[in-house]
Amino acid sequence: MGIHSGVVIELSQVHFGPAGFPADARGKIERVFQILVDAGMNALEYAAVHGLRTSEDRAKQIGNLARQHNITMSMHAAYYINIASKDPQIRERSRQRLIKALKFAPLMAVKRIVFHPGTFGGLSPEKAHIVMRDSLQSVWEEAGHLGKGAFLAPEIAGKLSMFGSIEQIIKLCQDVDGCIPTIDWAHLYARRQGKMTDKESYLKVFNQFENELGKLFLDNMHFHISAITFTEKGEASHKPFGGEWGPDLYPLMEIVHEVGYKPTFICETPNPLEGALYAKFLLEEIKKV
Repeated sequence: MGIHSGVVIELSQVHFGPAGFPADARGKIERVFQILVDAGMNALEYAAVHGLRTSEDRAKQIGNLARQHNITMSMHAAYYINIASKDPQIRERSRQRLIKALKFAPLMAVKRIVFHPGTFGGLSPEKAHIVMRDSLQSVWEEAGHLGKGAFLAPEIAGKLSMFGSIEQIIKLCQDVDGCIPTIDWAHLYARRQGKMTDKESYLKVFNQFENELGKLFLDNMHFHISAITFTEKGEASHKPFGGEWGPDLYPLMEIVHEVGYKPTFICETPNPLEGALYAKFLLEEIKKV
């Protein structure tokens, strides 16, 4: 990648950070970045999950502080994006939310706009893909250039009823300009009903993405991590690391170390800063062995 918003992005290291501002910052922007730096974090996912409601001035302040402190920024777009909805108005509002995110991305130094594609809208998976592909392509043609290097990053879905299997996310990234995958390992674990427990199962996922997407995947790895509970329908709730919940983070970190991958890890545990610190500690311990 290299250049983004006039800033050279250093890809020679793994990035760790929380989803959303640390609670202790109480919304004070300078404090957010001071907490991250003091904790040894180098990434942050801005939570626009209830809509991107920040002003341009505040967005610029976030971007300036991120650049000053070498924090790699991403953004999680609204949860209620639903690109293949039965309702044409919801489809169009979903498109506009992504367009706005692309416009704000360079102000905030954001490189990844993470989003859930949504439901199938009563369509077959194949038809839902076509609707989403065409809509996302129109977003990119209209506003991709405004993002100044930011990618749209559709995410693996935690619920089986939602669009977002590995194959569905890969196909979107193959068919739409400006799309890279977000692998949410906890969601994948929930989708697979806990059947992702060892190094081999993680490696198969890496191989699938690498074989299908090549450098687009290898150069832009964006991962969400958390422990999780699930039902037969998939994701139930995110949990802290270190309890009885899966998935086991250790084999994932072993692979990252052994292969030399350079992902950004965004933690979505109930205390995401604490979780990100745990994940970073784990990788550092593996490096010592």
